[in-house]
Amino acid sequence: MKLRHPACCPGSLPSLCFAALSAAFAGPAFSQVQEKPQAQSVAPIFQTAVRVTETITDNVQLRNGSEAKSDWITMISPSVAMRSDGARVKGNLQAAFNASLYGRDSDLSRGYLTLRGDGKLTAWENLAFVDLQATVSQEALSSLGVQSGDGVTGRSNQTSVRNIVVSPYLTGRFASTGKAELRYTLADTDTSSGTFQKMQSRTLSANVSDPKAFGRVGWSVVAVDSAIEATDRRDLNSNSIRGSALLQIDPQLQMRLIVGSEANNYRTVDSERSTITGVALDWMASPQTKFSGLWEDRFFGPGYLMSASHQSGRYIVSARYSKDASSTNQSLNSSAQLDTYGLLMAMTAARFPDLAERDACVRSYIAERGLPNRLGVSQAVLSNGVFLDRRINLDMMVTSPRNTLQFSVYRSERSTLTSQDFALTGDFASSSRITDISGTVSLTRLLTPVTSANIGLTLVRSHQDSVSTASSIDLSNRTRRIYAGVMTQFTSKADGSLQIRNSEGKGTSSYTENAIIGSVSVRF
Repeated sequence: MKLRHPACCPGSLPSLCFAALSAAFAGPAFSQVQEKPQAQSVAPIFQTAVRVTETITDNVQLRNGSEAKSDWITMISPSVAMRSDGARVKGNLQAAFNASLYGRDSDLSRGYLTLRGDGKLTAWENLAFVDLQATVSQEALSSLGVQSGDGVTGRSNQTSVRNIVVSPYLTGRFASTGKAELRYTLADTDTSSGTFQKMQSRTLSANVSDPKAFGRVGWSVVAVDSAIEATDRRDLNSNSIRGSALLQIDPQLQMRLIVGSEANNYRTVDSERSTITGVALDWMASPQTKFSGLWEDRFFGPGYLMSASHQSGRYIVSARYSKDASSTNQSLNSSAQLDTYGLLMAMTAARFPDLAERDACVRSYIAERGLPNRLGVSQAVLSNGVFLDRRINLDMMVTSPRNTLQFSVYRSERSTLTSQDFALTGDFASSSRITDISGTVSLTRLLTPVTSANIGLTLVRSHQDSVSTASSIDLSNRTRRIYAGVMTQFTSKADGSLQIRNSEGKGTSSYTENAIIGSVSVRF
């Protein structure tokens, strides 16, 4: 029996998308993939499902030695998924309620929501739009705590994080090639833990540009004003304005010269102003290969953003190297979860710019290949302040007709930009600098058209420098997780999986854990 998926639009888009993604990973036929059909207004598609997962573990709280306790946990997760590709509303939403029942320690039983959604509303055609984003996820409170491989073990270091972003904007054109955008973004972040105070950020931005105002020479002006509010904390305000001269050296290469000014009150109550100077290059070496580089002299010193992506033959790879000011909201939006879905959504953005179409393609491809849902660990950073993040990411996927190899690695070095009298929370409450290094590799093999097997390894190392100059204590934590499993399709609407897992932690959180996880999912 072959795996079947409901059509999400006329022409069975998932089948077309699977063919396109397979071609992108399978050979030179990528350039000959059929283009998507003309967009049509269709009604939203809903799909409901129920997943039952049984976990048997010998260390439910991921504790050391004699404190380890075994347990068996039953999780019942009804869910709903919605996808819309209409003329006015485009986007996707997945929500699940997870009820976990513990066999031995019933006090641990609980229910929690997970949600992920992205959408775009057209309020006035070609003029007014609203971007929407929402996530509810389980995140680690500290990088030095136990790093759970699921939502039911090691819960002492977990909290539920809610992040909602609403961004209405106006856009228009002028002259023959000019563009203008006025945008307001409201982001609200809260957790179920008392150690992280609710945060709300408001950003007003204006972007005016004409890349071909004088033939190969153009210009752009970007102004941004933002404020971050946190409970029982002073507001963090910042504003900046940048002017850029654009030079189109050839059709594939563009250069930007940047000058500007910025001010913020991160370290002092009164804002401090500084200048911005920089240069940037954007090079599209081919339709499958892109490079971009940005360097600026900022208030914290040199800032940069280098990225590269390539997709050809049987592999797709992307790399990113950056140093910039960041916040919890930004970390949740950009790299909070390195799962298979998020990785493929980012890597195929250029191929499928339409959000709803890309979502359908990626989900179809994951189901057809039987790929694992999770890949690596969360990169979310929970802190009430603003921090400097020097980060490098490398993601790769290599495929053959029966095998899929996924590889992801990152390194993040973070230091606070906010003075200690701001009463920082999270890891920055006791650390001046935090370094995380993580690598994940996963191999999935199709055994039959409906059955796949996978094996994976995740390594994580976290290190913190003490915030006190009088203390020489440096804390570190290492996590190693190995898993292997099999997934099969029982019918077109039912599937199941069985996985074994071995986890080990050393350092500030030392433990070992072995677990067997089985699950069955039914779609309606």
